[in-house]
Amino acid sequence: MKDIYLITASFVGEITRDFDNYMRMTKKAGYKGIEMFRCPYDKYSGKELRERIESYGLTAISAHVDTDESDKMIAYLPDTGVQFMVNPGLRVQSRDEAYRSAELLNEIGKKCKAAGLRYGYHNHNNDFDVYDGKSVIDIFMENTDPDYVTFEIDAAWAWRAGVNAAEFITNHAGRVDLVHVKETARVLGPEDDLSHLFKNAKRDEKGFPIFTEEMKEAFKEHQKINCRLGEGIINMPEIKKAADRQGVKAYIVEREYAWTGDPYTTILDDYQYLSKL
Repeated sequence: MKDIYLITASFVGEITRDFDNYMRMTKKAGYKGIEMFRCPYDKYSGKELRERIESYGLTAISAHVDTDESDKMIAYLPDTGVQFMVNPGLRVQSRDEAYRSAELLNEIGKKCKAAGLRYGYHNHNNDFDVYDGKSVIDIFMENTDPDYVTFEIDAAWAWRAGVNAAEFITNHAGRVDLVHVKETARVLGPEDDLSHLFKNAKRDEKGFPIFTEEMKEAFKEHQKINCRLGEGIINMPEIKKAADRQGVKAYIVEREYAWTGDPYTTILDDYQYLSKL
C-alpha cells in the first residue's frame, strides 16, 4: 500500500498541544503526509502552513472541516496545497433531514470545486442508519453530484455498523476517493453508547470535554475497541483490493487509541502493517 497518510485527529488533542512534534513523529514513522484536523490555522497563513508541513518532508492531502467553517476554510485551504476538504460527519435523524443534508453537501461541494478543492464526506456508524428503507449514506450517494461530492469511507465506522467496508466500496465504485484506515474489535452494541459519559462533562474553551479521572478510565477502556491493525474484524487486504480497483487516491490512518501504550510505536506499527499490503 502506497500513499499512506495520518490524520492529525489521531490521539485527539495532541496536535493542538505540539504541532511540530506531531509532524516529526509522522515523518519518522514513514508516512507520506497528513490529513489536517484542527491544525494551527490561526498561527500561519495557508502558504506558511504548507511551507511548515513541507519542512518536515510531508504534504497535506486533505483537511477535515466542520460544516459551519466551510466558507472560511474554502478561502484558506487552497494555499496549503490540500486536494480535498472533508466534512467530518453530520448528525442525521430522519429521512427528510438526510435529503436536506445531501443538498447542503452539494452546495458546499460546488463552492469547493470553484476554489480548486474536492469536497468529501466522512462517514460514522450512524450514517448507516436506515430511514424508510434507505441508509443515510445511500441517500447521500444517490443525491449528491459526483462532480461536487466524493466520499471518504472510514472502514472501522462502517464495520462498527455491521457493514462490510470492502463490499460497500465495491458497490459504490467511482464515489470513493479516500479511505480512513483503522481497526475495530467488534460491531457496536448498546453497551457502546457513550452519551451518558459525555452528558455531564464540562467543556474547555476549545470545546473538548473535560473528563474526571473516573470518566477517563471509562473512556480509555472503551477506546480499546481500536485494536491493532489485522487483529480485529476487518479484512484490510480485501479493502485495499476493492479500493485500488476503483482508483482510491489515498489511505489515511486514524488512530484513536495507542494500543502499544505509546503514540509513536502505535502509528509506526500501523504504517509497517499497511506498507506490506
